[in-house]
Amino acid sequence: MSRPQPTLFTVFLLLSFYTTMGQEGLRDTLFGKNYDELNELFYTYLPEDTLTARNIADAYLTKARAEKDTIRMAQGFRYYAAEFGPGTGLMYSDSVIDLTKNIYDKEYPARGYILKGYWSYYSDKYVKATENYLIANKYAVARNNVSQQLLIRPIMAALKHVAGKHREALAIEKAHLYALENDPEYKELYSNIPNREDGYAEDHIIAIYNLCQSYLQVREVDSSKIYIRRGIGESLEHGDTLQYYRFVSTGGVAEYYAGNYRSAIDSFTRAIPHLENKYTYTMAQFYKGRSYEVLGKDRNALSALKKADSLVEKLDYRFPELRPAYEYMINYYEAGQKRDSQLIYINKLLKLDEELLKNKSIDGEIARKYDRPYLLSQKEKLISHLEEKNNKNRIYKLLMVIMAALFGLFLVYYYQRQRMYKKRYRELLKENPAKMPDRSRTGEGAMSDSGVPAETFRSIEEGLVRFEEEKRFANPDVTLHSLAKELQTNSTYLSKVINTTREMNFSKYLHGLRINHIIQRLKQEERLRSYSIRGIAQEAGYNTAQSFASSFFRHTGINPSYFVKKLKEEKFAGEQTV
Repeated sequence: MSRPQPTLFTVFLLLSFYTTMGQEGLRDTLFGKNYDELNELFYTYLPEDTLTARNIADAYLTKARAEKDTIRMAQGFRYYAAEFGPGTGLMYSDSVIDLTKNIYDKEYPARGYILKGYWSYYSDKYVKATENYLIANKYAVARNNVSQQLLIRPIMAALKHVAGKHREALAIEKAHLYALENDPEYKELYSNIPNREDGYAEDHIIAIYNLCQSYLQVREVDSSKIYIRRGIGESLEHGDTLQYYRFVSTGGVAEYYAGNYRSAIDSFTRAIPHLENKYTYTMAQFYKGRSYEVLGKDRNALSALKKADSLVEKLDYRFPELRPAYEYMINYYEAGQKRDSQLIYINKLLKLDEELLKNKSIDGEIARKYDRPYLLSQKEKLISHLEEKNNKNRIYKLLMVIMAALFGLFLVYYYQRQRMYKKRYRELLKENPAKMPDRSRTGEGAMSDSGVPAETFRSIEEGLVRFEEEKRFANPDVTLHSLAKELQTNSTYLSKVINTTREMNFSKYLHGLRINHIIQRLKQEERLRSYSIRGIAQEAGYNTAQSFASSFFRHTGINPSYFVKKLKEEKFAGEQTV
């Protein structure tokens, strides 16, 4: 669920909250806040401190009950329904529905049914999800709630796809895109929300993406390509690189179904390094592998298909198209007499069939080359053969060899790691205390490359220099959005300037500043070395020791505890020498 970002008002509210909490008690303090203040506090504490967030939600409910405000009570229940997992979510969704089902309100009880549908979908209960979204849509249409209709329509299309009704899903996606582009009520909705252009562009690009995917599901490749080209154009126009590469990857799938396998591979090769969505990445590797398979490049095909299968296991995400991939790998390993691997993929195929039938992703008998009885008989033969081959003595000897090899590898790894740690430690001691991210690319060429107006570019760059010099990166609440607001620009422009001038993204830039600065402080401030890692993390601008340690290791190649320990040892050795 989306949450508002902390604001200056939130900071003031938190100070007030902590000032009065000890005097009046937590509940009295919260009850003294108005609804907007409680809402700000709730989303500020969630998800880091769920106990306090629950107390705030309770205070919201208590206040609403005392004032007999039904809609506010529903909002209080909605906190629980939206933010605390499927069990709590389903229970409190019913509370929202029961409370509001007999009142006339534009938002309720549809919100309750939307939440119940969401958690049902999350729990793979697709029939229940469909029922609840249909009820929600009935209320949304009856009460002319355009924003709720905007939310529900693509979800209904997704549920149609799950049920295998791809033509019906396609019709919904077409209607959704048409409404976004032509319905005056939709245009009015976007005109009344903050950052309306960005919000509309994002929803519009997603609608195009869903439509081209739906066309692929029904194998209307030419129609899909039309919308893929539109999506690529829109993504480039709005500088949305994430969606751009998703369209490039989808273009690869379209080329695969069109029989243009080399073009498909080229598209996947371009897109895969930039795909952040794990499901999209999985499908790209899958279709890249299938393309190599058709071209007879078995080694490349196996490499890509194994990457896809690895993510399938991690994500617990299975789809019907996996069947021919598993069949291909079974045949490949059978031909190579690699029975262990053959057995692995027979088991995977059997498991896939069970899940597809259970989830009703396909109807009736599965069309396949290896039917279930044959697969089971093959499995039994392979198990019998492997049991005969691997007797107890061989297993014992093999285990001893493996243990000895692992121990040897561990020793080699341990000593190499210690050498590497010492080398990195020495390098860190020699580094310039004033080291900052490279700012060499700040000329006219950099401005042109960034796509940011020159005056805005210079203003942002000056602001970044002040940000670095004043060490404001040590504030743990700094985010791309908060810094953009502080520099009176938007996050897109700020991100582009940082990528252009520092040649890195915002996250890497912020972590680099923090780690460089805390390294120099540790070298110079003996007092700081006596802090716990958690204390040093707070000084560096991190909320947790774990996030600080991870960032420190990524940046330096060693752990902060090792760095501090070596500094202390050298200090002690120096004192002993004196």
